[in-house]
Amino acid sequence: MSLKKQATIGFVWTFAQQFGNQLIGFVVSVILARLLLPEEFGLIGMIAVFVAIGNTLLHSGLTKSLIRGEDLNAEDYSTVFYFNLIASILLYIIIFFLSPLIAEFYEQRILIDLLRVYCISFIISAFSAVQLARLTKFMDFKTQTIIAIPSAIVGGVVGISMALLGFGVWSLVWSSVISSAVNSTQLWIYSKWTPEFSFNYEKFKFHFNYGYKLTLSELLDRIFSNIFLIVIGKYFSPAQVGFYTRAETMKQLPVSNLSNALNRVTFPLFVSIQNDEVRLKRVYKKLMQMVVFVITPVLIILAVLAEPTFRFLFTEKWLPAVPYFQILCITVI
Repeated sequence: MSLKKQATIGFVWTFAQQFGNQLIGFVVSVILARLLLPEEFGLIGMIAVFVAIGNTLLHSGLTKSLIRGEDLNAEDYSTVFYFNLIASILLYIIIFFLSPLIAEFYEQRILIDLLRVYCISFIISAFSAVQLARLTKFMDFKTQTIIAIPSAIVGGVVGISMALLGFGVWSLVWSSVISSAVNSTQLWIYSKWTPEFSFNYEKFKFHFNYGYKLTLSELLDRIFSNIFLIVIGKYFSPAQVGFYTRAETMKQLPVSNLSNALNRVTFPLFVSIQNDEVRLKRVYKKLMQMVVFVITPVLIILAVLAEPTFRFLFTEKWLPAVPYFQILCITVI
């Protein structure tokens, strides 16, 4: 199969997964936005930066090295698997003991329990990070689509059911945790790979030397993207954090659908031509042009129609999020 055909098929399946997830997530978020208060979304927004940092530390480094690596064997995958698992447990322990300080910083005591439950997903995701990396490396995006959509549906049903039963902010927490658990379980079933009882220090050094650079880069990006939530959460009410996160979520709909789909396909694609620098730059430039060409008019239209859109989808209680959304659309462009 040619590189172009392989990339096209991969993009179609990845976009199907991304669009399916976003559509399900969007419908679920609209329902939850009508059932829950902005303050409850704001509480989740306050811990978003810590969740983002945790996920970055676990997923952006060594697993990317596996996707990039050539001539890998079972020891490579097993070594990264055990490191991810141990790292996720240590990270959860750190969050567990730091949660009272975080709650004190925001003056929201409920954040202690929210963080301790929400971040269980770190350990759940670590169990299947290597399986996901293998599917990406072999550009098996069809299987990833088959896995991701049921996970989103189950998580959404749990969240809506709990919201209807009056669980408030906990419906958002358990929706995420259950979705991660269903996704991880399916990755074990579909990937047909299990780790061996081995850990090779030399292979760990090889993957770490490549992965830590990506981790640091992604970490800076995550902190920058979420720093506003720390400031808003500290000096303003949870409701204002909720309005900002709602605007951010809406802005991410067109951006995530395209950019995430492209990122997942193009990384293994670029790996296959990593030794041809001229071709690599040419392909990268074309992709950048395509992203700007598609995203710009979509965001302009959304910014113009922001107020009636928010009124129709989320009711008037979410209208204070409109100015945030319009500014974020401009910044994305």
